[in-house]
Amino acid sequence: MSLLQATIIGLIALILTPGYLFYFDITPKAAVLLAGAAALLIFGARQRTVARQRTFGLLLLLNFASLILSTVLSSNPALSLYGSTWRRLGLVVQCAAMLFAWLVASHCTGRPERVRTILRGIALTGILSAAYGIAQYFGWDPLVPKAAYHIGEGIWTIVRPPGALGYASYFATWLLVTIFLCLAMAATETGTLWRRVAIAAALLALVAMLLTGTRAAVLGLLAGGAVWLYWRGFRSARRLLAIAAALALCGAAFYFSPPGRQMRSRARWFSEDPWGGARPLLWRDSLRMASHRLAAGYGPEVFYGAFPRFESKELSRAYPDFAHESPHNIFLDVLVAQGIPGLAILAGLCAIGFAAAWRLNRAQPAAARCLAAALAAGIASQQFTAFTAPTAVIFFTVIALILAHSKEAELSRPHVVFAAAAPLVALALLYAALRLTVADHALAESRRALESGDIRASVAAYENYGRWRLPGASADLWYSRAWLDLAHKTSDINVLAQCFAQAEDFAFRATETAEDPFDAWYNLAQIYALHNDYAGTEKSLRAAIARHPTWFKPHWTLAQVLQMQSRLEEARMEAALALEYDAGKHPEVAQTLESLRP
Repeated sequence: MSLLQATIIGLIALILTPGYLFYFDITPKAAVLLAGAAALLIFGARQRTVARQRTFGLLLLLNFASLILSTVLSSNPALSLYGSTWRRLGLVVQCAAMLFAWLVASHCTGRPERVRTILRGIALTGILSAAYGIAQYFGWDPLVPKAAYHIGEGIWTIVRPPGALGYASYFATWLLVTIFLCLAMAATETGTLWRRVAIAAALLALVAMLLTGTRAAVLGLLAGGAVWLYWRGFRSARRLLAIAAALALCGAAFYFSPPGRQMRSRARWFSEDPWGGARPLLWRDSLRMASHRLAAGYGPEVFYGAFPRFESKELSRAYPDFAHESPHNIFLDVLVAQGIPGLAILAGLCAIGFAAAWRLNRAQPAAARCLAAALAAGIASQQFTAFTAPTAVIFFTVIALILAHSKEAELSRPHVVFAAAAPLVALALLYAALRLTVADHALAESRRALESGDIRASVAAYENYGRWRLPGASADLWYSRAWLDLAHKTSDINVLAQCFAQAEDFAFRATETAEDPFDAWYNLAQIYALHNDYAGTEKSLRAAIARHPTWFKPHWTLAQVLQMQSRLEEARMEAALALEYDAGKHPEVAQTLESLRP
């Protein structure tokens, strides 16, 4: 079963399905995790004995209970249950990740050969993943459009390879943890070949991680390195110093070489934004938001829609065109979603990981310090990012591997309740994976048909998507805008009328199904404006403002609508608010207010 566990970890990190699925870098990973956890659950239920991991199991059960409570009390229970479209990390997928980690710990405890199998799988995955990221940096990418991770133009272009994880920061975090896990593998392997594979994987992962230009990962590397050095002891080691000097020299040579130009552009960005962009203000506002529901939080995955009501004027003025999908910090994320219980449980999981590594340090110091460094690096890096399915799996797997390494197996028979419930839970997970995949494939087919002008096929595919999609977030907002785009491209009057009708229909639906309702209401206002429906436009804009009070766009647009109706005093008030929240970032906002002055 350890080979299957290693395969699942690798697939979650590597799988991409462009063309086949709409959310091709998110849905397949969630589906693999759901199906993989189901398969492991079935195999686990058939085992005659399992290793006990009481504290780990108890904390995971408490987290499961906390997630259920937060989901029931959520402002959007369906969204909290199945997750958002941008990461699919609702209760169901989170429970699959926790179940996977528990099964890894139970299966590998007291069995070092099984731990090695999983580490070998991670090392091979790391080689493939890092190689793909390095290729992206140098301009070769057959799967992901380069425009998705090329920022800027000309000599100031920045390339931040996302690998197969969708975004550079998540990719960098995954590589960072892989580096230290590969070093742990090198410390425990007895054969020369696998030791060399581990070292090669660690070096490739290090190179790919640095090429992402992710400051959080560099900080995580330093944190992991500090833990490693502290546990090892600060005694002199000429070989270690020589390796570090050689790596630094190679890095400097690359940085100042022609291929390093993109890294130099990224360094220039660092110097212009030394404090991590919106994060300090975002963290402050997230804490203020969390303080209103400390007992159970707002529920998983609702931050995107719930946070705007707590966004401060300072954050809005600093980043007027940006919507924040998470607090960009794993501890703040869980505090907002699950309240203090969830935060305490996550801290407890980290604590038992370090405690287990400390116990392991007596018997296997080389492995212990690398595993502790992997956990420390992951924690440090993810003070600036949120969990996604791949990073959550690798994070909890690190804890599971430390626990498995640190104690002898206390075998017992699987509990009768577990044996009875396992097939039912596995079927539920498989059902969720099937619906998630089929719905996303239908959505991809609908997009292809619409882009080719086959309206009937697009409508039929989208209806199929509606039948298969899980409750919660939907693509109605995207579909409404896709019809508007088609309307701008066609000259056929009949097609134009159908485009506007479909765009309006799905815009209405999106106000109920979108994970960012403020954006859905603003989209509906734009459609009303095309019909010169001032009343509908105003109503939709005020609904958008109610859901995102500090967003300048609905205030600005409403000012123009009121101006057209000669409601000049109200128009001036809205234009002044728009300018205040925009902070002068867009000259046209100031021009609107100027045009309204008496």
